[in-house]
Amino acid sequence: MKKTIKKHDVNQCALYKCQNKRRLEKLLNLQKYDLDKISKIIDYHSFQIDKKDANEKRDITAPCLDLKLIQARILKLIEKIERPTWLISGEKGKCYIDNGRAHLLSDYVLTVDIKKFYDNCKREYVFRFFKDYLNTSGDIAGVLTDIVTYKGGIPTGCPTSQLIAYYAYQKMFVDVNNVAHGYGCIFTLYVDDMTFSSVESFDYKKLGNEIDIVLRKYDHRPKYRKIKYYSKKDSKPITGTIVNASHQLEVPNNLQKKVYDNFRKMKKDELQTDCSAEKEKVLLSLKGQLQAVKNIDSSKFPEIDRVVNLIPIAPQSTIQNSKYRYMK
Repeated sequence: MKKTIKKHDVNQCALYKCQNKRRLEKLLNLQKYDLDKISKIIDYHSFQIDKKDANEKRDITAPCLDLKLIQARILKLIEKIERPTWLISGEKGKCYIDNGRAHLLSDYVLTVDIKKFYDNCKREYVFRFFKDYLNTSGDIAGVLTDIVTYKGGIPTGCPTSQLIAYYAYQKMFVDVNNVAHGYGCIFTLYVDDMTFSSVESFDYKKLGNEIDIVLRKYDHRPKYRKIKYYSKKDSKPITGTIVNASHQLEVPNNLQKKVYDNFRKMKKDELQTDCSAEKEKVLLSLKGQLQAVKNIDSSKFPEIDRVVNLIPIAPQSTIQNSKYRYMK
């Protein structure tokens, strides 16, 4: 059973109407005058991960540990603000599977991805969130914006990134939702994946055009090649799940193939022995994929799951909690 997260109005957020740095330092669990030297720890490192469903790499920009801890504190302060039910990403108690579930009863689906969403999220929109929506003073909005942005945009690897990206473009997504309602559609948002569905057929071309117009008002645009429409008899891929024509959730074929392929890499004669670093990497990926499968359909791959759970994994080194060493 999922834990219910109690939400409150924006004016109940601790950051609401924050007007000075000393108050902000207390809210962020920092020492007095720490914010005066915050620029010293704004540091990031970059790496790549495999893109979902593609033979491509995704660039990740992640903060150093001390900066990440401050961002995590900001996230804690803003995550309990009441948000619309159609927002799936960045919400405690929700995951990508809930995006598929939200459209289970629909027969017609349109999916639209935003092109390079994070790359095109501008610093000024983040600043406006803090200043205009949270009603902070300009200098506080500037400091908070500095903490959660990098090189004028929203970095992909921060704990705050999903919610800040939503809040920066909240007005845009509200406009999109209003357009969807005009076509009798359910709308959900998972980061940059927008899904529209209805039990009745709708003019998906006109809806797509109107969505395009809304996005362009905010300097975004759709990935045109990835705009997809699915009718009543189609299986509908929605953010890592499949909604079939019988209104049931299914495991995508590509995820099932990854499970089979990775399991084959784990040779039988090595299953009960210590794993090499490469084998352990494959094993960790396989465990994650099996968990993703079970989240959708718990009856899949029982034997593979049983065997894999017998394989020991070396304990990961733990990172000691930092006390903002940069400030000392």
